[in-house]
Amino acid sequence: MDKEKQDLLNKLNEHLVYIKEKVDSTSRNICQQNTKTIEEIRSLSADDRAQFLNIKTQLDKRLEELRDLKGSPYFVKCEIEQDDSKEIVTRYFAKFQFTEESIYSWVSPVSSIRFEKPGKISYRLPNGKLKLVKLISKEEYIIVNGKANFFSRESIGFPRQIIHQDLLPSPKTGFMLPEIIAQIEKAQDLVVRAHHKGPLIITGPAGSGKTTLAFHRIAYLLQAPDTKEVFSNGPVVIFVQDGRTKEYFSYLLPCLGVANVTMTTFSEWALNVLGLDNYKHITRYGRNEEDKDIYEYEKLRILRSRKIPDYNKNPFVSLNSLYKKDLSKDKYGIFLEQKKLKLLDRFDLTLLLKSYIKKNGNLKFQKNKKDVLYSMILIDEFQNYLPEQLMILRDSLDATIESIIYVGDIAQQISLGTIRKWQDVEEKIPEERSITLSKVYRNTKKILQYILSLGYDISIPNSIKEGVDVKEMKINKIDDQISYVKKIIKKENKKTFGILTNSDFCLKKFKSTFSSQKNVYVFFMNESQGVEFDVVFLVGIDRDAFTIKHIDNRHQEHFEERVRIQKDLLYVALTRAISELHILGGDKLSEIFGKI
Repeated sequence: MDKEKQDLLNKLNEHLVYIKEKVDSTSRNICQQNTKTIEEIRSLSADDRAQFLNIKTQLDKRLEELRDLKGSPYFVKCEIEQDDSKEIVTRYFAKFQFTEESIYSWVSPVSSIRFEKPGKISYRLPNGKLKLVKLISKEEYIIVNGKANFFSRESIGFPRQIIHQDLLPSPKTGFMLPEIIAQIEKAQDLVVRAHHKGPLIITGPAGSGKTTLAFHRIAYLLQAPDTKEVFSNGPVVIFVQDGRTKEYFSYLLPCLGVANVTMTTFSEWALNVLGLDNYKHITRYGRNEEDKDIYEYEKLRILRSRKIPDYNKNPFVSLNSLYKKDLSKDKYGIFLEQKKLKLLDRFDLTLLLKSYIKKNGNLKFQKNKKDVLYSMILIDEFQNYLPEQLMILRDSLDATIESIIYVGDIAQQISLGTIRKWQDVEEKIPEERSITLSKVYRNTKKILQYILSLGYDISIPNSIKEGVDVKEMKINKIDDQISYVKKIIKKENKKTFGILTNSDFCLKKFKSTFSSQKNVYVFFMNESQGVEFDVVFLVGIDRDAFTIKHIDNRHQEHFEERVRIQKDLLYVALTRAISELHILGGDKLSEIFGKI
């Protein structure tokens, strides 16, 4: 490293030590103020109790923020010259503010300058006015545990250069804020800061950062000075696909400084709204896949007939009033089996919600002992929702704000009867609030080239890693596939591994084999949406696993939809891989599907 770069790095390290000391000092001062215990506060009078409890809550929160800042105090530094006074000031940007040392939160209005190139720029003040400044220099960092792992600098007349770069000290175990921030560009920051009123859709291919961007928007709206009060009256809810996805995303909002946001699935939410504590959700029900298909077709037809059952606290009494007349005899028998097991699928829950709303009006929820509507809703993977489900959720929203965020990709549908166009839900989204992401951050070039070779319509950015070739192995026996997977995992055991299949038999065999390995996840393909792994194995790949039987002419439309869903499902599975993709089975994918 040359002397100039070393001097800059030394200066940065000195400042990190200084900030750490300041954070420690501030934390000690807060601890001296925060001496009352919860038990002591409970013993106070009602008025004093409320006051001291509020103070303690704020102090505890600030201590938590300072602990976070101690390890990663900022990720950008900007030197700016004020347009009016010509005074040069330094601004640092971080997860949380520490304004006594010129460190500002990433949600502050001035933080938008971190995406600009050095030169004359402007940013918008909270009152809406433009502030003109000159950005003299900008430095970007990744600081982990108080140590700079990455440092770049650019200034007027001098292009961006890397000052210092280290590998991260250990394998990534979480989604660290500097990594999230590094993926957001100026255009995406404008999406995050877009006006809070009205629907907004974020769409794009797998791995384009849709959900990350949407979570940033929620975090911004709930913390920015000019919007946080707007969302204080009603609860905020995020709908994700399933329990695994819920767990996977559960740390993202706390990483962005947000608490008190509900994250749930549609089925979990519906069971709770309907008070059905003793019932369970099932994705699909039937004796075999063909049986499940026909059962879904018949229920979808009933739902689309717009008949709404009379409300009854016993859900099967309500459903029986429709199903006894409108299901075929055989499928009514399957419904009776469901009844014995107290299982409800997405069609059942949607009909029950419509029944509940018919009796009680729009869904409302309690906050501070008052009936309220949601102030904001995020729906992840919207393409897997029935239009009727989306309409129910939208009608649970505060109509004065209408702040709903749809995240997904129509090319990744994995369920029958789901939304195909926005007219299905009578939703009008202005063009400027329909955001399409094109860059893919997850997969390597080799993986994307393989997906392209199967006939999928995708674009391959020039900037992504080359990666290694996709391995497509003709291995007929499941035990031999297991041996192959074991060998790869043993060789690269510090990575995360996803084993994805479309076969019940394969799922059971692989789950029993790898159940004790915490970094190995075995999913059905349709359970893998929204997650990612360093290495992915598609196993049990043969014609039978992807064959959709043509039932009869009455179901022709649904047969064609199931075939299309299978292709979308395969696309979802292929795009879960970050660095390596292995495809194992008796048939090659190109032989099963031809050109997709």
